[in-house]
Amino acid sequence: MKRHRNILIFGLTLGLFACNSSADRQEKSVVQKSFTVDSNKKTELQTETTSVKDLRDDCVRGQAEPIIKKTVFSNTKFILQPDSLTAIETVIFDNGDKLTIKNWGCEYYTLTFRFETSRFQDDTSNIQYWYKKTVLLVSELYKGLDAPIDIKKGIDNLINHIDLDMLNNYANLKFGQEIDFGGDEIRDFVTLEKVERLADKKFAITISFSTGPL
Repeated sequence: MKRHRNILIFGLTLGLFACNSSADRQEKSVVQKSFTVDSNKKTELQTETTSVKDLRDDCVRGQAEPIIKKTVFSNTKFILQPDSLTAIETVIFDNGDKLTIKNWGCEYYTLTFRFETSRFQDDTSNIQYWYKKTVLLVSELYKGLDAPIDIKKGIDNLINHIDLDMLNNYANLKFGQEIDFGGDEIRDFVTLEKVERLADKKFAITISFSTGPL
């Protein structure tokens, strides 16, 4: 009887030890996994911080600033991005149209205007039509712009480019074409990037003004 009791006690002790060992292993596994996840997060954070810092150090251009005068276009919002070199500026016009301006670049300083409008309707392949409508849209901004690039000069040269190509029935007009408008040492150029058809009879027109390399 005593022998059986000793065997039972030994068995219970062995079982308890096994459970504790299993629990210890699980706890160590959880701790190790948590440490690995935290280390990964830390590495990602360090990489992002270093990337932003390096971008600031390597670029000649300064921090992005608003180019829209709120006294002219009051429904305007300016958001500086984490790298401090890029910003997104949005304007909502009284007619419901929207303008998004991306202020970006490093070696080049670029202002990209994206108009979302329902004022004009035509096939996106009618390039001469959209060139002329883009000229109109940008020219309507002049009084409300305070930009380091001469936007008006860029549009004037764009108009000359359109007029010169009229003799060729506008055969040489293309999207993505860089049209120079000044600068001897530092180049200035304007590019009508693309026209997209949106929902609700709206179109998106994207045009960029660039200067560089700085």
